Amino acid sequence: MSEIIVSGQLPVLALRGLVAFPRQTVHFDVARDKSVKALEAAMERDQIIFLVPQKSIIDDDPSLEQLCSIGCVAKVKQILKNGGETQRVLVSGLYRARIEQTTQTEPYLQARVEMVQEKSYTLTPKVRALMRDAQMTFGGYLELTQHPAQQLHLKLMASTDPSYIADCLGQFVGFDYPDKCKLLSQLSPALRLEQAVKLLGREIEMLSVEIEMQQKARDNMEQYNRDYYLREQMK
Repeated sequence: MSEIIVSGQLPVLALRGLVAFPRQTVHFDVARDKSVKALEAAMERDQIIFLVPQKSIIDDDPSLEQLCSIGCVAKVKQILKNGGETQRVLVSGLYRARIEQTTQTEPYLQARVEMVQEKSYTLTPKVRALMRDAQMTFGGYLELTQHPAQQLHLKLMASTDPSYIADCLGQFVGFDYPDKCKLLSQLSPALRLEQAVKLLGREIEMLSVEIEMQQKARDNMEQYNRDYYLREQMK
């Protein structure tokens, strides 16, 4: 069993449609009253907050049972108020954790959170091959999406940590929300990397199909416009 280290009581913010991974930086909007209050409580203390995905994105006020088992302790780096009730938040993930005991539910959720240690791994030939595959395939993904993330790609290429590479893919590649939640909950870096590489390959396949469909649609529209122009000229 993984060693668990007590982290203490933290404000809890439920994420829907978004997953925060350790050692990754992510920004998101906060609008729900409980989320805003949890954020305020974190800022009044040490800027540390527990971010946990909720199982269903349609739940506006999820209970503890409606939250995923594993979340991410993060440090709030910046808050930008947009003039209305929505706040733009920038956080940096620290480590995986789970809720041990709820200590407060109103006006925001607070719980005793425990750090969850990852399982040990060795850099076997398979793991090294997976890392190389992830690094090269991620470059192809960035080209397809035309995403200006050269610095991120360089960090990924320089890394020899399967845990970091898997989490980086989980954070920045457009995987489906349930798949991201599964990646966050996977405590084996080797298995998480293997899952992330498979998801990345599937994502590239879908993007290629979408690009092909969009190109065909543009070609059809251009052909229609040419035919229409010729008909009008003949009239």
